[in-house]
Amino acid sequence: MKKELMNLLDKHRGMLSPQQQLQIGSLIFSIGDSKTLRQIASSINVIEKLEETIETLSYSQFTTKRLHRDLNQFKASTSVSMLVDIILDYAKLLEVTDPLTIYDELIELTEEKLGGLVSLKATQQQTEIVRQYFDIQEHETVFSGRIGKGIGVTDLLQNTTQISIYGQDFAVDDLVIAEIRLYLGRFKNVQLKQANILTNPAFDNQYFDFIYDTPRFGYKPTSEEMDQLKPDPRFSYYGVPSRMNADLGFMVAGIQALNDKGKGAFFFTTGALSRSGADEKIRERLVINDIIEAIIEFPGGFYAPATGISSVLVLVNKAKMSYAQDQILFINATALSEKVRKKTMLTVEGLEEILSILSERKEVKGISKILGTNELYDYELVSSRYVFENEMDLDMYGTVEVDIQALDTLNTVPLHKIATTFRGYNALPKDENPNGNVSMIKISDIIDSEIQEDSLTRYDLGGRVKIENYRLQHGDIVLSIRGQLKVAIFESERDDVLLSQNFIGIRCNKDKINPTFLKLYLESPTMQFIMQNKLTGSTVLNLPPKDIEEFRIPVLPLEQQQQIVSSYQKQQVKLKAELEKIQSELKRSKLNAFKQMGIEQTFTLK
Repeated sequence: MKKELMNLLDKHRGMLSPQQQLQIGSLIFSIGDSKTLRQIASSINVIEKLEETIETLSYSQFTTKRLHRDLNQFKASTSVSMLVDIILDYAKLLEVTDPLTIYDELIELTEEKLGGLVSLKATQQQTEIVRQYFDIQEHETVFSGRIGKGIGVTDLLQNTTQISIYGQDFAVDDLVIAEIRLYLGRFKNVQLKQANILTNPAFDNQYFDFIYDTPRFGYKPTSEEMDQLKPDPRFSYYGVPSRMNADLGFMVAGIQALNDKGKGAFFFTTGALSRSGADEKIRERLVINDIIEAIIEFPGGFYAPATGISSVLVLVNKAKMSYAQDQILFINATALSEKVRKKTMLTVEGLEEILSILSERKEVKGISKILGTNELYDYELVSSRYVFENEMDLDMYGTVEVDIQALDTLNTVPLHKIATTFRGYNALPKDENPNGNVSMIKISDIIDSEIQEDSLTRYDLGGRVKIENYRLQHGDIVLSIRGQLKVAIFESERDDVLLSQNFIGIRCNKDKINPTFLKLYLESPTMQFIMQNKLTGSTVLNLPPKDIEEFRIPVLPLEQQQQIVSSYQKQQVKLKAELEKIQSELKRSKLNAFKQMGIEQTFTLK
């Protein structure tokens, strides 16, 4: 059927844009009946007949108004004969396939060309998780504060058409599509309204059994909207969301609309569960209030092509069972996913595993873990912060299995207790100058854990640049925080070398920690594993500075540290000398072979 629909769209592609194809398709599917469409197409005045039919449908005022507007625009830009052809083409498709299936394919095909829709199959997998978690019964109520095109809601409810559905959104185009989809799905009890749940809850003082929401990623409230939120009693306990990204505000507003036994499901980017400031305060109150039951993290690509960023599903329950209270079930679905072309999806077995973990509330090595709410790190709620495979391939050591719990038994202190960290400077290409007043260390300047001092790029910096904030001192450790992880010690006595923005500088309190000891520890399999697991980002991986400050460092007497370093350095000198000897012998052996070939006269080594 998808092939037939693509042929239909291609037939008019030169005359209709993807947006126009979606609009005229929505107009036709709002009727959704093959027999009625054929009658309209055969009438003397097709436009007038369409207008009369739209008025007989039980759509809301905003949908009816939008359908009339689209029809008038179509009438002004195309011929009636083309409209008749399109109506008859769709009527033919509707005779062999149900209208909702065709409409969803139309939405997916046209929106893909506009670059704005996610994989329907991937979202269906995520919705299946929510459906089994909710276990919705007939005559219960479901609400969505950001219903979008209604794809998640219809997938969630399937054939439970006696459910009462309430939804709102500030995007009229999405609301129209949502209402048409719910009509085609034969849902009878539907109320949709245009409104922003953050500033204007359309169903105020109503409470629902279930809430399903996918807040618009990266939503930034206006100054006026923020002024409305501050005195809003819905945010008095949890706090007002961030001005830069208000996604958690949708969750707060949704939770306030749940009844005392209600369940909710909210999709976010991973940043919502790790950002500091206002977001951290909201997460703290959510944890203290003990309504989060489970968090599932998905890798990047589930929302492609709209975005490749990783996402999370937060499941909340206002009436958690006693065995789940003061606990959160974390699931990391990274290992349960696969790439399908440019998109990411759960494997069939992966989806079954997640459903099994949720229903049985169990721990699976490297996939799920149950943590007490008092075991969280600064109320960070990203699953990969707590759940990860404990094996990793490291270049220097091969396959390594790490026991993080064993590290917890050691006597350690956070790095910020024994050292000071500082960020590098973001130098601009225009400031490069061979005769500049400073040099800058870049990631490419570190080879085999040593800084290539002679090849540093020079810059001419001055004026407002506080050079002292970025100047390296003898004994400083430099740790790259973008892309490839590298660590080195600045051994030079030069005072004209700065750290670039791709590094964190670590200045040791030399009364407590030996810099070489700390560098050696950072190169250990344990710390390499920890740093790799703390990398974040969908394109360029980053090591968060806040995490670096919390690295746990073994507490050993300074004299013992120095003994370890001294012994290590002596062994390194000896081994490097032996390696140079072996490499020299390998070279001499090869030259001898060339001599036997009789070609020693054809080249000269310099």
